[in-house]
Formats: sequence, structure tokens, C-alpha cells
Amino acid sequence: MDREECRERILSEDYLDFISPVYRAVTSQEIEGKDVCVLDMDFGFRAVYADKGILKPLSLENFHYNSIPNCYELMDLEAMDDAGIRVVQTYPTLQLMGGGIMIGILDTGIDYRNPLFRNIDGSTRIAGIWDQTVQTGTMPEGLDYGSEYTEEMINEALRFENPLEIVPSMDTNGHGTFIASVAAGGANLEQRFIGAAPEAELAVVKLKQAKSYLKDFYAIRQDAVCFQENDIMLAMRYLNGLARKRNMPLVLCIALGTNLGGHNGSSLLSAMLDAYSSVENRSVVVSAGNGAVHRHHFFREFRDMNDTAEAEIRVEKGVEGFVAELWTTLPNVMTVAFTSPSGERTGYLTIKQGREYRENFVFDRTEVEIEYRLLLENNDSQLIFMRFRNPSPGIWKIDVKPVRMSDGRFHMWLPVQEFLTGEVYFLEADPDTTLAEPGSSLVSMTVAFYNGIDNSVDINSGRGYTRDGRVKPDYAVPGVMVTGAGLNNEFVVRSGSSVAAGIAAGASALLMEWVLSQPGARGVNSSQIRNIILLGAQQRPGAENPNQEWGYGTMDLYRSLDILRQL
Repeated sequence: MDREECRERILSEDYLDFISPVYRAVTSQEIEGKDVCVLDMDFGFRAVYADKGILKPLSLENFHYNSIPNCYELMDLEAMDDAGIRVVQTYPTLQLMGGGIMIGILDTGIDYRNPLFRNIDGSTRIAGIWDQTVQTGTMPEGLDYGSEYTEEMINEALRFENPLEIVPSMDTNGHGTFIASVAAGGANLEQRFIGAAPEAELAVVKLKQAKSYLKDFYAIRQDAVCFQENDIMLAMRYLNGLARKRNMPLVLCIALGTNLGGHNGSSLLSAMLDAYSSVENRSVVVSAGNGAVHRHHFFREFRDMNDTAEAEIRVEKGVEGFVAELWTTLPNVMTVAFTSPSGERTGYLTIKQGREYRENFVFDRTEVEIEYRLLLENNDSQLIFMRFRNPSPGIWKIDVKPVRMSDGRFHMWLPVQEFLTGEVYFLEADPDTTLAEPGSSLVSMTVAFYNGIDNSVDINSGRGYTRDGRVKPDYAVPGVMVTGAGLNNEFVVRSGSSVAAGIAAGASALLMEWVLSQPGARGVNSSQIRNIILLGAQQRPGAENPNQEWGYGTMDLYRSLDILRQL
């Protein structure tokens, strides 16, 4: 298919996006070989764009759960001292600055004009930008949308009075610029600022916004800032390819997240992150999210088959819709019933694989769509997917009972707050297991954040463990009131999981630089970087080790290297 024609389809709302491993079709419908556009990803995945006119309606009955791209939101210099970074930058026998390492940022873009991202001679430290939102430039090789801007093009633009005439890629949000600055920003003496890895090269993808039909599917407000899973996976292919061309180690910084998904490392994005994490000279850092305080997680454990549970959801005025997901591990099987604020009640729904139900609450003028999935691919779980359309305000009750039972445990999650048009929360919420996905990945590093000023846990930071009981987050990094680059060359202060991920990505670059400088060193991967960090992680006095808030403790790079030297 012609590349320009493929670009039109990738951007069109008339074409549905899917993610598919090469070993299976996207759907039971035969769309292979029809009028579709296909983009290859790394590790045997692909993005498929198909005319919705040839497909059945978008539902879990017609498509694999993991094939429908999820939507991810943004996870928003004392911090460098607290993490033990400043000392390894300045210690005479270390002086680690990230030289020879590439850090990949996939986010809202970057203000490439900012002096923090330039060398002393004024040239850029950005190896390349793929702007998925600009369609007027040259597309990257094998990626049939957006525009690529090379290091040479950026340097040419910087010599002009108006660089944007040459490279029209802008970060209008500022989130990506900030993350890039704390990860790899250069020094600004006036502001007493320096990034974690100030001599690392940067590679950047500006992600395009999710399509409207996906926002509708997940009941996300249409003006929400969110990004599609397939665009994120293709962004990683671009960054990995750029590092491979330059024969450079790469740290991927994932400062994005969602509450939806199995929270057991089973998503396709998690699988891809783990694959990158296992490759030599690749490291992946994922933010833990900011959802512990939002009351969007519910957990119960049944005692026996006669036990039941009631999850009460408070819906405030102005909420246009929301989704909820119930997950349990087979051979547990659950069913649900609903009670509206006016008292209308359904019976417990009959369990049938792939069955879709629609419950209309007449007095509340609300429709609830429910889908059961028992046999999810590459997963040992049952999923009940619930979508509330125009929910009336008040208390909605979801009654849960076991149909089959082993350990009797189940979890429910509501979306991230930023996707909603109003307040929706569980009255009896559980702050644990609130890691944003893909923070439950098996091999990539998941980073919590804390307040470095008073060494206290931040109540917002997503907590572990994963639904299958693995220790996540791995460690914690300062993420409260951290200074970094804003727009228009200004400095701003931000807090959140994204900040911690940026600092951790820069710290990972320093460790990669150190490991690869050792005699006989051949390579290093994400697991090895993680293990070095855990060697020196600091625990609070009297705290359980590991724990659900900080994992194995707070990062201290100098302590890690000092301990490693003594072993």
C-alpha cells in the first residue's frame, strides 16, 4: 500500500487500530489480506489499521482484549542529592555524566531550542525527533505517519532566527520537556540546575492524541490528554532503531500510565517493555503512577462460596461515563449484579464466555454494558468489563459473588482521574495495588516517588504489589517539588511519578556508563541495572523490606557503587 495512503488511514477515525502478535489474527473475522495498513513493531508485534466498515462493532466479543489499544495518560536540585546522583557526577574517580548513552523520551515532545539540550558549542544533543502529530515532513523508515527530524535538521534549525520554520515540532504541554530536562538536561548555574545525565544523548517521540472512537470505548472525556498503546509501541521501535543505528546503549523512559488492565504484566505493552529490558545495552524505567489516593481500587477476598461482596461507587454530578474492570485469577470465577441510586436492581448475570449484556436503568436513565472474558490470551484471569453511560449521580452498587472459587480474591479498578468528567470513587477503597499499568511488567524497573525534603512517602505514589503478588515498585526516587525545564526557557516545579521516572532514567544512564567502562565489560541490561540500584537502596528505619510503597527502598547511586566496590 502507498505510504501516503497508509498515513491517511492511520490518522483517520474511519479506521480502527489494533495490536497483534504475528502469530495470530487480530480478530475472528478475516481481515488479513483485505484493505488494511500494517506497521511492524519490534519483537514480533504489529499495528493493524482496518476500515471499520468491514468489521463488526468494537467489543470484547468480537476482538481480543489486548488487541484494542489501551489509552495512557501523563504521570505528572535537592532531588539529585537525595538520589545519590550529584556525588557520582562529581566524585573524582567516577565523574559519571551519561556520556555515550542515549535516553529515549516518548511523551508530549520537547522544546529542542532550550539551551539545556545543547552542547557547549550550541549544537543539539538530540539525536532525532519523531513527531507523530506533524504530517508535513518526511516519515521515518517503516513508520507511515508523522515526521522525522534528524540531528542535522535540528542543528540547521538552531542556526535560524525562527527554528520552527525548519523543524516545526513543538511541545505545547511542557511535560515531555520537563522529563527530558531532569533526565538529561545540561547545567544552568544561575538556577543551580543540572539533569541526572547531562552528557547523554536524547531521542524523542512526540505522541499523537488517541482517536475519538477509543476514548468513547473507554468512556474517556474527549478533551483528555491520552495516548494509544500502539503509538507508544511504535515509538519504542523508532527509539530502539535510532540507538541501533548509532550503536549506543538506550534507556527508555515511560512516564505514562493507566488504571485499566490486569496488573499482572500480561498486557502487550508490558510484554514489549520486558523484551526491551532483556536485550543487552537496553534499560527500561516505568513510572508507578499517582493513583494511591484517588480511591479507584477495590479489593475483597471471599471466605467461602456463600460469601458476597458489595462495591459501592460514588458518582458525582457531571460524570458523562466511566468504565470499571473486575479481575480475578482462574479458577476463581465471579459474577456481578447492579443496583442504581434509585434502587433499581438487576439479578446476577449468567456467566457465559464472550457474552455481552446491556442493562438499562429506566428511572436513572443510565445504560450499563457488561462483557465477560474467561479465556484471555496469555492470561490466567477472568475479566468483567463494565461501561456506564450517563450514570445518574449517587451511590452505584456492584454486588459480586463467586461462581467458582480457589483463593477467592478479586480486584476492581476505575479509570485514572484525568480521564473522567467528574468525581467517581469507591467508598471502601484499597490504596494498595494501585500501580499504574504498565508498572506491573515483569522485568522493567517500576519507580515510586517520595518527598526528598522530609524523606516521607508521598500519599499519591502508586503502591504495589502486583495482582499476582510480585514486588513492585522496585525502588523510590524523589518526585516532590522538583525543578526542571518549562516552556519558553523558564524553570518550573513539578511533582509526581513522571518526575521520578525521568530522574531514574538519567540515573540508569549513569550506571550503564559506569558498567560499560569497566575492564572486560560487554553489555548490561535492565535487570542488572535494577540489581545495582537495589544493592544501595536505603530503607526507612523500622520499615518492612521490601514494602508496597517503596519496594526495596530509595535510590542512592553512590551507596550502590560503594557497596559494589567492596564486594
